[in-house]
Amino acid sequence: MTEINQIILNLINENKNMKEISNVLNITEKQLYIRIKQLINKGFMLTPSYSYNSNIYYKLEKDLNKSHENKIDIKISSSEKEFRCLVISDLHIGHIGGDIRLAYNVYEYASKNNINIILFCGDMIEGDYTTDRKNIKDIYTQIETFIKKFPYDKNIILMGILGNHEYHYLSYGLDIMKWITTARYDIIPIGYGNGTVGVKNDSIYLKHWLPDSKEDDIKSKIVIQGHGHMMKSKVYDKVYLCAPTLSYKSPDATKELIPGFIDLTLSLEKGRFEFVDSHHIALTPNLIEMDNFKCKIKTLFKDNNGR
Repeated sequence: MTEINQIILNLINENKNMKEISNVLNITEKQLYIRIKQLINKGFMLTPSYSYNSNIYYKLEKDLNKSHENKIDIKISSSEKEFRCLVISDLHIGHIGGDIRLAYNVYEYASKNNINIILFCGDMIEGDYTTDRKNIKDIYTQIETFIKKFPYDKNIILMGILGNHEYHYLSYGLDIMKWITTARYDIIPIGYGNGTVGVKNDSIYLKHWLPDSKEDDIKSKIVIQGHGHMMKSKVYDKVYLCAPTLSYKSPDATKELIPGFIDLTLSLEKGRFEFVDSHHIALTPNLIEMDNFKCKIKTLFKDNNGR
């Protein structure tokens, strides 16, 4: 093992995050990530964890059989009274309606508002669904375009799920999750079709339709869905938010959609979500708030603790 890799392992054992380790070694976080992937390829079981302020930590695991449950937990301090993030969905990079520049607008908004977490709900890449309405026809070039040209900000983590368009790649023997995680440390796909983001004692469930989708056993009170391309808010047994598309692609060719995203704030009380404040922001090209959905969870649901 090289000396620098041994130093990385020592710093990981000291619970140093990627920013701290890269500063000690005087290398970029991207260069550090390459080193970490090399250690993983050599057999070291290094698993990441993520903090609310976008820091990434690694832990050297001893359990080789640790299962992947399509869940990521975000570490948030006990003093935090709210969790704020942005939500994007359905970029469809490769389709003529997909415009990666829209993602830069979202990142700029996040940076200006000190938001470190962006959730995504699938269909980031078009894939091979449409044959006559693509500006990037080669599926490999679509993946490379997303990986190389999607915005990067050292203070922002993008995490979420992959949709039916990425799922379609599996029929070609291509696992988009592996491609992304090999190339980008700041983009974290949780799974295909569904995934859970844990925050303190509560969680957000992300969902996207897949061809063989089954009925989900959803324990989260907050459900955010991609695939529909239109912003909707509804309350049944849970709070459902249908994310707008961050593209110009419309499921209905007779209707023109305005790309947008969600600015979501969840108030916390005793480690649980107490209040939902969702803002639908449209890119027109100026930022315009289309609607605002507010909901006090305590008055809608009661759990086993009598809330």
